[in-house]
Amino acid sequence: MRKVLIATVAALGALIVANGVFVTWPALQAKQADPRNENISLYAHFGWGVNPTALVLDLWNISPTASMADVDRVLLDTAEAFKNRSFSKIQLAFRGKTRFQFKGSYFRQIGQERAWQNPVYTIRTLAENVQDSNGRPAFGTWTGGLLGVVGRQMEDHHEMHRQWYINDLANAAY
Repeated sequence: MRKVLIATVAALGALIVANGVFVTWPALQAKQADPRNENISLYAHFGWGVNPTALVLDLWNISPTASMADVDRVLLDTAEAFKNRSFSKIQLAFRGKTRFQFKGSYFRQIGQERAWQNPVYTIRTLAENVQDSNGRPAFGTWTGGLLGVVGRQMEDHHEMHRQWYINDLANAAY
């Protein structure tokens, strides 16, 4: 019995260390590189703590002075930190509950483009690349005139943030 307990504790310790070294630490370093990110608490870990093909980006705390743009910047900075890593999916969670996901290839792409891509373009096209927790598109892809398309993309972007964390924060305030 004692050997089983020791093996279990050692395995849990190894999982915690692996998460810390391979995902949590690089994500925290990317976030801390920009002082504007200090009002967002986002923690990265493997899916269920053990699945190295899934990366979970879990928002835990957001300052009342933070904006959606602040959350987007932290997300993009984190993507850049993992631009040379391959994951099958990236889950967006709020306080432990997964709300959305990206394909790993898309997350890697925005990380690789972070240094040169216009962030407004990335933000406005973000929602059309978001999937629900079952892997289905969470938002549509728009066509038509530029102003109409951009308007709809930004509406979807705002709705993504509402569903991801804003609604919960608003409900907790009451």
